Parts: sequence; C-alpha cells; structure tokens
Amino acid sequence: MPKALFFNIPGHGHINPSLPVVAELVHRGHEVIYFATEGFRASIESTGATFCAYKTVQDDYFEAQNLSGSVPKKVAVALLTTTGEILPELLEQAKQEQPDYIIYDGMCPWGYFVGQILKLPTVVSYALMPLTSVRAIMHPLKLKVVAPVIVGDMSAGIKSSRKSQALGKQYGVKALGTAEFLNAPADLGISYTSAYFVPYAQKAPAYLHFVGRVLDDTLQDPSFSFDAVKGRKLIYVSLGTLNNQDPSLFHDCVGAFRDSQYYVLISTGKGTDPASFGGLPENIAVYSWVPQLDVLRRADMFITHGGLGSILDGLYFGLPLLMVPQQGEQMLNSMRAAELKAGVVLNKNIVSVDSLRWYSNRLLNEPEFKTQAQKIGDSFRAAGGALKAADLIEDLLKNSKAP
Repeated sequence: MPKALFFNIPGHGHINPSLPVVAELVHRGHEVIYFATEGFRASIESTGATFCAYKTVQDDYFEAQNLSGSVPKKVAVALLTTTGEILPELLEQAKQEQPDYIIYDGMCPWGYFVGQILKLPTVVSYALMPLTSVRAIMHPLKLKVVAPVIVGDMSAGIKSSRKSQALGKQYGVKALGTAEFLNAPADLGISYTSAYFVPYAQKAPAYLHFVGRVLDDTLQDPSFSFDAVKGRKLIYVSLGTLNNQDPSLFHDCVGAFRDSQYYVLISTGKGTDPASFGGLPENIAVYSWVPQLDVLRRADMFITHGGLGSILDGLYFGLPLLMVPQQGEQMLNSMRAAELKAGVVLNKNIVSVDSLRWYSNRLLNEPEFKTQAQKIGDSFRAAGGALKAADLIEDLLKNSKAP
C-alpha cells in the first residue's frame, strides 16, 4: 500500500481542488496523510485521508499577516520563513511515517523541500493558473497588471531569494528559483484546468498535466432551499473566502437588481455581516455562507472576484461570468475567461449599479457567453479528472521503482 504525505497551505482554493484526487487515491488503497490547518480537518477526513494539523501554521495564516495575491513577493517571504521554521518537525514526522511519495501544493515550499531532502517521488498540486509561456502575458493590458508585480518591492524579492538559497544550502538540495516560489516544480504536476483554458498549453513542461476541474457531484447541503427563486433566473454573487472585506460590490448588486426579474443570492463570507444590509427586496437574499457548488449547479450567472477556483467552478457548470477582480492574479484569470468569450471583466474601481445591471442583462440574454462557458466546462470534464490524476501518480510510482 503506497503511503503519501500531502502538504498544503490554509486556503479553500488550494485544498478543495485536491480533495477528489485524494479520495480517489484512498479508494485505490493509498494511505494519504494530509497536513493542513484545523479548519480543514472535516473536509480532509471526509476523503478517507488521515488529517495532521500543523503546530505553528493556523487557519488565519494569510489574513493575520495581511498577505494576498497583490503582494506575491511578501507572500513568498512569509512562506519561506515558515518553511525554515517547520521543516525540522516535518522531517521528523516524515522519518516516522516512511512515505513512498510526497504531494504538495505549488505554493507550499516546505512540501517541496521535504520531497527534495528525502529524495522521494514528488507530485505538485497546482491551484493557480500555470504560466506556460511568457507570450501568455505579452498583451498591453496584461503587462499593465504584471509589470508592477515584477518591478515592485525588490527588497522582498531579494529577501525571499536569499531565504530559499539558504535553505537549499542548509539541507544540500536545489533551492527554489525566483519564478518557482509560488509555483514549485515536481516530478509530476497536476493542474486542475484544461489545455483549452490555459493559454499556450502546448508549451507546458512535460511533467505538467491538465486533469480538468475535479468536483464532487454530490450535494454539499441538501437542506439549502431554492424555493424562493420561483422559476426566475438566478444570479450568484461572491468575492471568495479572502479579500472579501469591502462590501461595496455587494451593495451595488443590491442596487442593480432591486425589484428586477432576477433572483439574486449573495454570499459575503466572514468579512461582511448580512444583517448590515437592512431590509432587502423579496428577490435578493444575503448569506455569510452558502453551499457554493449547489448554488452554481442551479445558477444562471456568476458575479465573481476572479479567483481561479471560482472561475473554474463557474465554467464547469457552464455559467457566464461577470468578473470584478480584487487583485492582479485575479485580473489575469478573468482576462483569460473573457478572451474565450465566457464572460466580461469590470474594473473594481469604476464598477457601478448601472454597469452591473447592463452587463448582467447582456450575459444572460446573449447566448454566445453561455455557449462558450459550456465549451470550457466540457473541456474540464473531458480532461480526465481525479481518475486521470490518480493514474498519473501511480504511473510515476511505478516508473520510479523501475531499474
């Protein structure tokens, strides 16, 4: 029975895509010990994996340090600092468990270093959009997003590079390069999207495979009622689980769809209290949490912040997307969906009640958007999913044992 150690960071967008793959591995007889934070215990244990909580990394790891995709170099510094702190305990646990292979998220450098130090077969779980060619960002609007990230905060970039080099020297392994801090390499890479959705996918390295969006088709919460929709088209609004503290978009949506022919369901996350909206019209409901996949399965359109996980989930269900990115990485994700004509991107600084209303009417009434969204969703399902991911992992293990 092969045994794996899986290392991830505390983020729904990073952990959730991996869970169906873990469930499939467990189904095939693999023992998976999954390292994450306490808030993800239940979802990880539901796959049949063994949950193991980090001692020093907590659920609010990113929020407590004010880290986001807007400051990727600072994120890299924090992650590499944590790597130096927790590697000894993780290596000790690995010595006790004697795993056959290591899996880690692309943003989890301590997983990368554990794999390198132990010289075991490694699998990387990519929750971010892979950059397969610099040509993918050679567009004036994309360069406008990327350039400030590349040239900004040089001190943090130097600091993260030095930390990585120091770790490599300390443990006698290859350090992560600057371009790899948030997209670590491995023997096998699994991307939860499709070659159709990723620009220049044909230029991807040989170790990277696209398995499509991997979703569990069972209902998350069968008790959640859609009775109030009453046959109307359903618009779902969410800014994800991070960077959702600014309620202005939610209030604009209330203004845009008040007494409209649509039913609007808004999920605010932890950042905004639904009670703060006061009295709402009959066709709008605000929750702090909803079973998102259940809602997307039932919805007709998705207003989203443009996180890759949310975009892929919406497209999996063939939904036209109205994207209002909150940071640079989300802008690039959104621009790709717009390039494929599956949605429209609005600048968060100039979005208004009128623009939300106008573009929503367009997305819901011009069939091309839904047709293109369904085409992308079909490409996700055709990519092989959790079964293909598990096959690739077992092939890696088989080949690593060959003479």
